[in-house]
Amino acid sequence: MNLLVFNPEHDYALADNQPQFVALRSAAQFAYDCAPFMRYLGGDDAVVLDAYHPFGKEFQKNFAPLENADRITKVTPWGWDAAVVYQLQRIGVPDKLLPTDEQLSKLRALAHRKTTIEAMEFLRGHCAQPEKLPETPEYLTEIQEIEDFVQRKKDVIFKSPYSGNGRGHLYAHGTTSPTLLRQCAGVLKRQGGILAEKQYTVVQDFAMEFECRNGEVIFRGYSLFKTEHYGYGGNLLMPDSEILLALSRYVDIEELATIQSLVSDFLQKEIAPHYEGDAGVDMFVYQEDGAYKLHPFVEVNLRKTMGMAAHDIYARYCHPESQGTFRIVRGSVETFHETSLQSGMQLRDGLWWSGTIALNPVTAATRYAVVMELNDKT
Repeated sequence: MNLLVFNPEHDYALADNQPQFVALRSAAQFAYDCAPFMRYLGGDDAVVLDAYHPFGKEFQKNFAPLENADRITKVTPWGWDAAVVYQLQRIGVPDKLLPTDEQLSKLRALAHRKTTIEAMEFLRGHCAQPEKLPETPEYLTEIQEIEDFVQRKKDVIFKSPYSGNGRGHLYAHGTTSPTLLRQCAGVLKRQGGILAEKQYTVVQDFAMEFECRNGEVIFRGYSLFKTEHYGYGGNLLMPDSEILLALSRYVDIEELATIQSLVSDFLQKEIAPHYEGDAGVDMFVYQEDGAYKLHPFVEVNLRKTMGMAAHDIYARYCHPESQGTFRIVRGSVETFHETSLQSGMQLRDGLWWSGTIALNPVTAATRYAVVMELNDKT
């Protein structure tokens, strides 16, 4: 039996790095509401762990033992961290199915944003035209370095070494305000450094989705997504061939194929020997000096992502001639009814063809829903 665990607070737990980490109430509510959507990602032998209710610290007292723990042969969380391992141990999941402290430490090191710097330097050293690549980010550890970086680059973005969904990002436009410096100093104190890079005029966000399995890297496909307020704004659902066609408006297909191969080589060398699971590499097309250019390695997510989930659910359940969106709807039951989440899906050839569906139950208490909407593209 494969136990699926939805712990979307993973990025914050990774930053905290404490077994008894307690998620923010909003993250706990999201996990509680949307855990059932994980059933669409598992096989016939998969079961979804009932998410805990957002009781804050009371959760630590009330986490109940898991029935039939001896039947579990595999555990697949959204992401591995010390907190989810601790929670799984408390409900009786055998230690042999969980990563060791040493493995968790290595995974956390790989999830650090310094991996982005290593990846960009790898690409620069192995591609035929390194001058076409964007600048490699810098890792800064002193306030003076932060001020100097802003003076040199003007429009910049600072990223916490461990952060997720656009949070942990700070911005400067030619000057460093006291508020910015105070926030950066807090990141330096908590996490030891901060990633600094210039801002780009982003035209299209996307990701290449990989999987590390048995020491090998497998390319799974593409994810085309959008951001809203620097966070996840949803995925466009379409076959990989259509995503490539959309990207070809800006970037040569052969260039994408070359980057895919080089990124795979980097993952094979640095990640696959130490990690089993999904590896989503975020990228984007940006505009500079009147031309479209490719940023081939914004970050790597060593966990499940909404983009990978959207890709897998579309490939498994949706008709290839349909297109649509995959997104998270936030609000009240009235919001969900206004979105017509209960319209259901029309089928063609036994696959979802058109309509709207929430992938988790929606009740009066629901505040989050994972929603798919499909339309006949013909």
